[in-house]
Amino acid sequence: MNKKILYRIINILCLVIMVGSLVWLIVYWKHIPDEIPTHFNVYGDADDFGSKKEIIILPIFAWMTFGMISLIECFPGAWNTGVKVTPENSVRVYGILKGMIVILKLFVVLTFTLLMVFSAISKGLPIWLLPIELVGIFGTIVFSMIRLYKAR
Repeated sequence: MNKKILYRIINILCLVIMVGSLVWLIVYWKHIPDEIPTHFNVYGDADDFGSKKEIIILPIFAWMTFGMISLIECFPGAWNTGVKVTPENSVRVYGILKGMIVILKLFVVLTFTLLMVFSAISKGLPIWLLPIELVGIFGTIVFSMIRLYKAR
């Protein structure tokens, strides 16, 4: 599959997730308890609580972050590549970084969405969420940096 098409599919998936989470929040609003968890420790246990109105911050942050990352994605010349970009390697270097940015954007959207859903329906996060998020995010960065080093 063409990488451009794959990146477009991932961006559309991000938008679908964000719109879906907004729709879910509107539909599910009356079922959300008046007090929800607003902060979690590393084990997923809630250690601070607030009003259910505070949950609105999560989709707002998701949209803002998606927008900022999408804007940055449009200006590859502004990216800190970590390697010297030459006319010979520019397509490879920017292609690797573009892939990393698109995948990280998906992880950010998923993180905000999952935090919103789990805050609304439970008093904690599942124990698997933090390790999967960390492995996904840092794994993407490390994998991309290794590919970048080889592509220079």
